[in-house]
Parts: sequence; structure tokens; C-alpha cells
Amino acid sequence: MADVVETSDELDSVNLSLSQVVNMIYAFFYNKKIGMLLILLVGLLSMIGVIMPQVSNEVRDDPQAWGAFLERVSDVYGGWTDILGALGFFSIFTSWVFLGSMLLLCLSIIGCTVHRLPVLYKAAFHPHVKVRDSFFERARLRTEFKTIASDDDVVAALRTQTKRWHGRVLVDDQTNEQRFYVDRFRWAPFGTAFSHAAFVIIICGFLVSSFTGFRDESFTLTVGYEKPVGHDTGLVAKAESFKDTYYENGKPKDYVTDLVVSKNGKRLARQEVRVNSPLTVDGVTFHQASFGLASVVSIADASGSEIFANGVPLTKSTADGRYTYGVVNLPEQKRDVYVVAVASGQQVVDIKPGQMRIEVYPEGSNKPENQQVVNQGEPVKIGDLTYTFIREAQYAGITVKNDPGTTVVWIGCALIAFGTTVTMLLRHHRLWVRVVPEGSGSRVQFASHDKAELGFERQFKEFAEKVITIAEKKKEDARA
Repeated sequence: MADVVETSDELDSVNLSLSQVVNMIYAFFYNKKIGMLLILLVGLLSMIGVIMPQVSNEVRDDPQAWGAFLERVSDVYGGWTDILGALGFFSIFTSWVFLGSMLLLCLSIIGCTVHRLPVLYKAAFHPHVKVRDSFFERARLRTEFKTIASDDDVVAALRTQTKRWHGRVLVDDQTNEQRFYVDRFRWAPFGTAFSHAAFVIIICGFLVSSFTGFRDESFTLTVGYEKPVGHDTGLVAKAESFKDTYYENGKPKDYVTDLVVSKNGKRLARQEVRVNSPLTVDGVTFHQASFGLASVVSIADASGSEIFANGVPLTKSTADGRYTYGVVNLPEQKRDVYVVAVASGQQVVDIKPGQMRIEVYPEGSNKPENQQVVNQGEPVKIGDLTYTFIREAQYAGITVKNDPGTTVVWIGCALIAFGTTVTMLLRHHRLWVRVVPEGSGSRVQFASHDKAELGFERQFKEFAEKVITIAEKKKEDARA
């Protein structure tokens, strides 16, 4: 007998049709265990984002600022710092891990909802009308009445009471007896579908904001000087003035910026901006966030042309807390200019009142190529550029954000409220009724296997009693 030879290709190949692959993927996502794991994963990542220090995208995209941040947190995370940074744990809510988990959770919710819709549809449009005789003897909720009313009177009373109950009556036509299925709020279970859809919409809103919006927490305005908002908005902001007031203990009581926003030279809006009173222009929102001192500096090139004339907010501090400084990036000259001042309440010997120190670094470097202390109002040439410290001024720290997903998220929140209200307050209640002629009257059985709810138990008994009351009243009226 000849040996049968099976090639490795024949052994390893698996013939799966496209529909089978789609069904496998679909089954994966509607699996409740997978859904729970994804919920736990998103919850864990969110907890990490709350516990661990987070940086803005601006810091993440700035090599120098990012390096300084990693150096600062390395004391806590040690050798794991670079690994955690690469995995996005310090910017978790915009990291590929978090966004990917959110996308998978979104697909899981869609899968579970789509998988459940046929069940909800069947319960609403094609309910299980027929039940066994034993159901009326064993159902969790059951009651029985013997009444003088005829079976026809009971059926008429059942229809009357069901109409008052805002329900529907379906006849079990598979038996010779008079049996009925009664329910109300059959649409209520679809509330869960609305809630699930709402979660998907909220996730989509979050993703829309993550990919198309921005949040700039490092935007600063020196009073009296304009500054482009950036982010392809075309907007220009200017702080006309800044006012701050304090409590007796020295804590800030109120701080407000008189903010002007323009575009293409045309003023669009002007408003006093506070922490809880933002200004929104063209979908961009400006929140008052912080304030402090800035140094107004002018920088000119070798030809005398001014390449920078604005305030430099002193937003950063040295490790020892003795100095504050701000940074000006000159991309064409490939230089980073540090403007250094003495921190409030500190005394140093190298910088006197009315002076600033200018430190010039090659772009991206942490070693200065030149530095010099300059007096207010006196131009000083450092390298091939001339620097002038003009004066001190106040600056306002503004959080600038564009969140196009906000409307989407609010729609999702409204759907959650609607779905939850429908599901919790308008419960789908079902009961079965059996009417059997008995002597000159009839025997009526009511039964339901709905979940134990104190409210429904009371409604169930009241419904049955009212049906009998209506039927007997009709009988008595007929006799009269």
C-alpha cells in the first residue's frame, strides 16, 4: 500500500471564509467577559492618569521641556522613567495605549448592543404568549379569583383595565381556553440600547477632541502685547490689562484679565476673563489660569532689524528656587534665549535690581554658548544679536482649548439620562391571565415571573383586583 504523504501546507492551512472571520471578530467583541476586561483596563489606565504626573502635548513635543520633566520625575520612578515615558504613561489620556483601549471598548459596546437588539425586538414585537398550565401554579407572582362574573365579562374587564394601565393585551390562540398575555412599557428595555449607544457617542466625542482639538496650558500674555494663539486658528490675543486682589492672609482673592481676541486685524471679542468666566471665540475657549511677572525684551539682528519685541513670562524656576526664567526660541537663528531674573524674596549677588541675565543656548542644547547680565534700557550685543531689557510687566497665564467633541459628549450624556430613566422608571412588566368558566361564574388566574420588585408586586395585585372589580360591577349592573 502506498504511503499517504501530507504536506505541511495541507496540515497547516485553515480554510476560513470571509463571513466566518467576520463572525469570529463579532463573537469576540460581543463576549461579555471581553467587555468587562476592557472596562477594567480603561479604568486602570484612567487611575494611572490620575495618580501619575501628566504633561501637556506641548511639553511632550518639546524635547527640552520633556527632558527636564523626565529628569524631575526620575527621582521617583528611577530606571523605569524612560520606559514609562515611551509607553505614554505621563500623557496617558492621549497615549496610543489609552486611545486603543477606548476604541476596543467602543467596538465591544457596539457588539454587545447589536447582539442584544434581536432579543429586545422579539420581546417587544413577538413576545412569548403561550405558557404551560403549571405556570399558573408555580410562578413567583400568582393569584387566583373565583368570581360571579362570566368569562366574557372578565375578558372585557381585562381589556378595560389594561387600557387604563397603558398596556396591551395579546390573545393566546393556541389553546381552547381564554388565555391572554398582558404587558406595558414594552419599549423600556430599549433604554439599555440608548445607554450603550450613549457610551459609544461619549467615547467618540473624547476621540474627536483628542485628535482634532487642543489644550494649551502654557499660553501666556504679557500685558500690552499681542500674541498669536497658534494651532491654525488665525486668532491673536492681547491682554489689555490685568488686575489681582488678595485676602488679608496674602492668598489671591481674584485675578482678571481684560482680554481682546482678533483675527486678520479685526477685533472679534473683548471680555474680562476670570477662572470661572472664560471667553469663547470661534470655538476656542480662553480660561484665566495664572499670573506673574514678565520681562519685556527686544532682540535685534546684525542689521538692526527687530526680530523679537515682546514680554518673556518668567514661568519657570531653578532647582534651588533662587531664580525665575523664561525662554524665547529663535528658530531662524537656531537659538534658545533664556531671560533670568531673581525670584521674589531672594537675594543674590550676580543680578542686581534693574538687571536681567541673558543666556544664549544653541537650539536644543543645555550648555550656554554665551551669557551676560544686562541693565534695564541699555542695549547689549551678545554674539551677533543685540538684546535690550526694556522693563518688567505682568503676564496672564491663559488656558486655551478647542474641544470639538464637547457637543458630542453632551449628546451622549443626554442619551444616558434618557436611557437610564426609561430603563429604571418605566420597567417592562409582563403577566399572563387565564379565564375559565366555572358554574355561573368563572375562575381567573393571574401569573408573572418578572423579577422581584416591591412596587410591581403591589401593582400586580392591584391590577388583578381591579379586573375582578370591573367585571363584577358589570355583572351587577346587568342584573339591575
